[in-house]
Amino acid sequence: MKGTSRWRLIRIALLAGPEAAVATAVRDAFDAQRRAQDRLRSFVADASHELRTPLATLHGWIDLYVQGGLSDPGLLDNAMARMQAEVGRMRLLVDELALLARLDAAQPLNRERVDVVALAGEVVADARVITADRAISLRGAAEAVVHGDGPRIQQVLRNLVGNAVQHTRPGTPVTVTVGVEDGDVVVAVRDEGDGIAPEHLPHVFERFYRADPGRSRDGGASSGLGLAIVEAIVTAHGGTAGVTSAPGQGTTVRVTFRDSSP
Repeated sequence: MKGTSRWRLIRIALLAGPEAAVATAVRDAFDAQRRAQDRLRSFVADASHELRTPLATLHGWIDLYVQGGLSDPGLLDNAMARMQAEVGRMRLLVDELALLARLDAAQPLNRERVDVVALAGEVVADARVITADRAISLRGAAEAVVHGDGPRIQQVLRNLVGNAVQHTRPGTPVTVTVGVEDGDVVVAVRDEGDGIAPEHLPHVFERFYRADPGRSRDGGASSGLGLAIVEAIVTAHGGTAGVTSAPGQGTTVRVTFRDSSP
């Protein structure tokens, strides 16, 4: 909580009069500040940890080159390819950290009428081209319109489908279902993979959280922020995100975009 907001809360409590209310306001304000600081420290520590590995890899290849260990053109080409991959990994991480920072700052979304079915169709079509080894299907309503930020909603869909593909075995089917419930748009992405152990379910939307290693099949291609970004974007739209899963029974991630039409 920002300092100005904290002192405004305290000032309101002082005007209210009762000492108990003042004490509660002060305690709540400083508790909120402490929690915010704890989250920030944890976030910075996690980000530093995630950047350490690609930086160490880059340093290793550069050091090998300086020592003359890459005189063979084939080895040098391989080194350049590895460094390019690590730079891409860092760029992805930095971009997603910046997005989360903007969402945390509650910057306003660009809202317009968006057909989530059309966005999901584009995401599924792209995923079928990229991962031709599996069946990725789209089901549900013919149209599902919400007043929201189209590019951000599509990013949610890409992250969900990408997460399902990255963390399941080749050939595992993925189903995207889009519907409308009480005026809100609901998207469910289900995979028929190995599932997630119960102890990991409460943490899947946490930043940089790594679940069971058996689901980490992306070779380090992801940032560990995909589902955290999903939750942040959905929350910015006034919606909710949740996951259901069980070992051997696949995983379903369900998000709701609340209709906020003017």
